[in-house]
Amino acid sequence: MGTMIAANGSGSRLFTGLLLSEEAVELVTRITGELSAVVEGVRWVPAGNLHVTLKFIGASDAGDVPCLLDAMSRAAKHLPFGLEVGGLGAFPSLGSARVLWVGARDLEGGAVKVFNVIDKGAERCGVSREKRAYTPHVTIGRCRRRPVRIPTEVAGGFAGSVRLEVSEIVLFSSELKSTGAEYSVVEKVGL
Repeated sequence: MGTMIAANGSGSRLFTGLLLSEEAVELVTRITGELSAVVEGVRWVPAGNLHVTLKFIGASDAGDVPCLLDAMSRAAKHLPFGLEVGGLGAFPSLGSARVLWVGARDLEGGAVKVFNVIDKGAERCGVSREKRAYTPHVTIGRCRRRPVRIPTEVAGGFAGSVRLEVSEIVLFSSELKSTGAEYSVVEKVGL
């Protein structure tokens, strides 16, 4: 178990997610590097912050952690599972992208099962359920001002993928600094 976050006035922004393997980070940073050379107006996610988000919790303090860990422990019964990391996508679309991501295809449905358990469990901790269907992905960039258009031929040029074996769920803390968001691991729950 990691270190508990200290309770403070402002609290931390918490979220649950999955760490990437070294191989997956290498693939994603290669895609980000190639894309950043041809797309402007995007704030790129640093390699150290890359992850697959499960559920964003939001502003919280140390008092929320035990309840969230309980939900994560129940979700860990669906571990391990595999994801196939690769390919480029965007929300809401490649033609009008606000968030750019690398896909994380849920090979056996394990990610959705884990997400559903955490989503229900977090509701008991006072966090609203998600309204949209869960799509596993690795966010690589967010548009600064206006959406960007990623040409289909550019998006289709990122071949190759790596298999990510997931054996733990991570509770992250996000602190906003002048240099951007800084993520740290609060706790890990796994096999």
